Amino acid sequence: MKRIYSGFQICATLQPKMKCIRLRKYNHGQGEPYSELFHEHFPGHRISGDASIEMMKALVLKYEEVGASYILRCYLNKRGHEPESCADLFRITVEYPEPGVIRKYCGTNIQAWLDTVIVPEKFRQPIKGSV
Repeated sequence: MKRIYSGFQICATLQPKMKCIRLRKYNHGQGEPYSELFHEHFPGHRISGDASIEMMKALVLKYEEVGASYILRCYLNKRGHEPESCADLFRITVEYPEPGVIRKYCGTNIQAWLDTVIVPEKFRQPIKGSV
Protein backbone atom coordinates (compact mmCIF):
# COMPACT_ATOMS: atom_id res chain seq x y z
CA MET A 1 0.00 0.00 0.00
CA LYS A 2 1.32 3.43 -0.94
CA ARG A 3 2.05 5.72 1.99
CA ILE A 4 0.25 9.06 1.60
CA TYR A 5 1.85 10.98 4.49
CA SER A 6 5.56 11.78 4.31
CA GLY A 7 6.13 12.24 8.05
CA PHE A 8 9.01 14.58 7.14
CA GLN A 9 10.02 17.37 9.54
CA ILE A 10 6.66 17.61 11.26
CA CYS A 11 6.41 20.71 13.43
CA ALA A 12 5.38 19.71 16.95
CA THR A 13 3.84 23.12 17.67
CA LEU A 14 1.70 23.53 14.51
CA GLN A 15 -1.89 24.40 15.42
CA PRO A 16 -5.10 24.67 13.37
CA LYS A 17 -5.70 28.17 11.99
CA MET A 18 -1.94 28.81 12.00
CA LYS A 19 0.65 28.37 9.25
CA CYS A 20 4.20 27.18 9.78
CA ILE A 21 6.97 28.43 7.47
CA ARG A 22 10.40 26.81 7.58
CA LEU A 23 13.63 27.28 5.68
CA ARG A 24 16.69 25.11 5.71
CA LYS A 25 20.03 25.13 3.92
CA TYR A 26 21.96 22.20 2.48
CA ASN A 27 25.55 22.40 3.76
CA HIS A 28 27.35 20.57 0.90
CA GLY A 29 29.10 18.01 3.10
CA GLN A 30 30.29 20.51 5.71
CA GLY A 31 29.17 19.32 9.16
CA GLU A 32 25.48 18.55 9.56
CA PRO A 33 23.75 17.97 6.20
CA TYR A 34 21.20 20.77 6.82
CA SER A 35 20.94 23.92 8.92
CA GLU A 36 17.61 25.45 9.89
CA LEU A 37 17.52 29.10 8.84
CA PHE A 38 14.03 30.20 9.78
CA HIS A 39 10.95 28.78 11.48
CA GLU A 40 7.91 30.84 12.36
CA HIS A 41 4.15 30.50 12.87
CA PHE A 42 1.52 33.05 11.92
CA PRO A 43 -2.28 33.18 11.64
CA GLY A 44 -3.46 31.51 8.46
CA HIS A 45 -5.93 34.28 7.63
CA ARG A 46 -3.07 36.79 7.32
CA ILE A 47 -1.85 35.49 3.93
CA SER A 48 -3.53 34.19 0.78
CA GLY A 49 -2.45 31.04 -1.05
CA ASP A 50 -0.85 33.01 -3.90
CA ALA A 51 0.91 35.40 -1.53
CA SER A 52 2.24 32.51 0.56
CA ILE A 53 3.90 31.00 -2.52
CA GLU A 54 5.44 34.35 -3.46
CA MET A 55 6.64 34.74 0.14
CA MET A 56 8.38 31.35 0.00
CA LYS A 57 10.06 32.32 -3.28
CA ALA A 58 11.25 35.62 -1.79
CA LEU A 59 12.70 33.88 1.28
CA VAL A 60 14.52 31.33 -0.86
CA LEU A 61 15.99 34.11 -3.00
CA LYS A 62 17.08 36.07 0.07
CA TYR A 63 19.07 33.15 1.46
CA GLU A 64 20.34 31.95 -1.96
CA GLU A 65 21.97 35.38 -2.42
CA VAL A 66 21.61 35.20 -6.20
CA GLY A 67 21.96 37.96 -8.76
CA ALA A 68 19.33 39.71 -10.86
CA SER A 69 19.97 37.55 -13.95
CA TYR A 70 19.32 34.36 -11.96
CA ILE A 71 16.16 35.84 -10.43
CA LEU A 72 14.90 36.63 -13.93
CA ARG A 73 15.49 33.01 -14.99
CA CYS A 74 13.48 31.79 -12.02
CA TYR A 75 10.42 33.49 -13.44
CA LEU A 76 10.83 32.52 -17.11
CA ASN A 77 8.69 29.79 -18.59
CA LYS A 78 10.16 26.86 -20.50
CA ARG A 79 9.25 28.14 -23.98
CA GLY A 80 12.06 29.29 -26.25
CA HIS A 81 15.81 29.27 -25.76
CA GLU A 82 16.76 32.92 -25.25
CA PRO A 83 17.78 34.16 -22.80
CA GLU A 84 19.30 31.02 -21.33
CA SER A 85 16.92 28.40 -20.05
CA CYS A 86 14.83 29.04 -16.99
CA ALA A 87 15.98 28.13 -13.48
CA ASP A 88 13.90 25.54 -11.63
CA LEU A 89 14.22 27.08 -8.17
CA PHE A 90 10.52 27.86 -7.92
CA ARG A 91 8.87 24.59 -8.82
CA ILE A 92 6.17 24.24 -6.18
CA THR A 93 5.63 20.72 -4.88
CA VAL A 94 2.69 19.65 -2.74
CA GLU A 95 2.73 16.85 -0.20
CA TYR A 96 0.93 15.77 2.95
CA PRO A 97 3.31 15.38 5.91
CA GLU A 98 0.60 14.11 8.29
CA PRO A 99 -3.18 13.66 8.37
CA GLY A 100 -5.05 16.93 7.91
CA VAL A 101 -1.98 18.94 6.82
CA ILE A 102 -0.89 20.15 3.39
CA ARG A 103 2.68 21.26 2.66
CA LYS A 104 3.85 23.36 -0.26
CA TYR A 105 7.58 23.66 -0.82
CA CYS A 106 10.21 24.94 -3.22
CA GLY A 107 13.95 25.45 -3.50
CA THR A 108 17.16 23.53 -4.08
CA ASN A 109 20.07 24.24 -1.71
CA ILE A 110 17.77 26.56 0.24
CA GLN A 111 14.43 24.90 0.82
CA ALA A 112 11.26 26.59 2.02
CA TRP A 113 8.02 24.95 3.03
CA LEU A 114 4.70 26.06 4.39
CA ASP A 115 2.47 23.72 6.42
CA THR A 116 -1.24 24.41 6.78
CA VAL A 117 -3.88 22.43 8.65
CA ILE A 118 -6.64 21.84 6.12
CA VAL A 119 -8.74 19.19 7.93
CA PRO A 120 -8.73 19.99 11.67
CA GLU A 121 -10.84 16.89 12.46
CA LYS A 122 -8.05 14.62 11.16
CA PHE A 123 -5.13 16.66 12.49
CA ARG A 124 -3.18 14.88 15.24
CA GLN A 125 -5.96 12.53 16.21
CA PRO A 126 -5.03 9.39 18.17
CA ILE A 127 -4.87 6.22 16.09
CA LYS A 128 -7.82 3.95 16.81
CA GLY A 129 -6.86 0.91 18.84
CA SER A 130 -3.74 2.49 20.36
CA VAL A 131 -3.41 3.17 24.06
